[in-house]
Amino acid sequence: MPGSEISAAEALYLIDLAEMTARAHSFAELAEAFLPGLARLIQTPAAILFLQDQNLSTHSFFQTGLHSADPVRIQCAAQFHPDPGMADLTPVPAPLKSGAQAHLTLFPLHTSQKVMGLLGVVLPEAGSLSTRSLLDKAIPLLTHSLIQIKERSDFEKQLNSLNIYLNVSSMIAQALDLRDALEAVLYFCMEAVSAEAASVLVLDYEKKNFRFYSAEGPTKPVLLTASFPADQGLAGHVLQTQQSVVINDVQNHPMFYGKFDKDSGFLTKNMIVVPLTAGEEKIGVLEVLNKVGDEPFYEEERLLLHNFAEEIAFAIRNGKMFEVVVKSYCKQRQGLNTCKGCKRPLGSWTPCVKYREASIEV
Repeated sequence: MPGSEISAAEALYLIDLAEMTARAHSFAELAEAFLPGLARLIQTPAAILFLQDQNLSTHSFFQTGLHSADPVRIQCAAQFHPDPGMADLTPVPAPLKSGAQAHLTLFPLHTSQKVMGLLGVVLPEAGSLSTRSLLDKAIPLLTHSLIQIKERSDFEKQLNSLNIYLNVSSMIAQALDLRDALEAVLYFCMEAVSAEAASVLVLDYEKKNFRFYSAEGPTKPVLLTASFPADQGLAGHVLQTQQSVVINDVQNHPMFYGKFDKDSGFLTKNMIVVPLTAGEEKIGVLEVLNKVGDEPFYEEERLLLHNFAEEIAFAIRNGKMFEVVVKSYCKQRQGLNTCKGCKRPLGSWTPCVKYREASIEV
């Protein structure tokens, strides 16, 4: 079609744009390289990139050439739809840095199954065929780069989650003092989801009350001496339903048990609560509280904590079993308060052998 061919100079610039986007390792780097490059290539005063993350229910927004970005961001969020063909895209008013007012034409960024986001550019009222042809080549280039960055990011998250899980599992398996090990595990949990505090609540032997088996964060001194009914609060709800929850507005949740906030002065803003179950035995719950930076917790973080929950539950159950054995066998039958000097160990039981070996080495 006459007028639709791109010039040699435009083709070279398109190649340069492809090379710049290929070097990007994040969405921000990609936007920083692509948007100004595209603006120069098609001679447009402004361009935006709106990306929606369906897993996190949030979005990212990047722009060049706009005087005010927030109204455009809101308009893009309102028009975006992940299902191809479902979006009702209309031109978005764009206040330019030059003081002029224009409109952004929005283009969906399609993958094979869904729309990742929107590319917006200010087009001339009578857009040339050359401009359209350049956009037809630039949009697939941008989409391909987005997919590569997303896949790389997902792989790195999976690898990081696996490393954390292996560290937690190894730490629990080798622990001689379960409480010390759980303190370290809670730090791992807090770091993994960027939380300010975490705790493990365990059912007592009568299964009627929670007590804080371990806690990390500002409320630790208050929590480690506290207990409350096992049918109360979000912890009680999660224990009974065996369904983990993400609550990002805790203070307004009807099930929130606010007594410890009042006692400690700590303000719980949001939390993830995960049940701890060893086989069919309900052990307690794991809680992480307050995402750093007042950010919300996400579903993928809830799933990550599930990976730790079973390890923690079985470790606590085994630890409680060891306490029973020490009380019933060691203290009553042998009169011992420590594993050191034990002459009648339960040689077939790994915790007993492990504790005795540690005592001998001291």
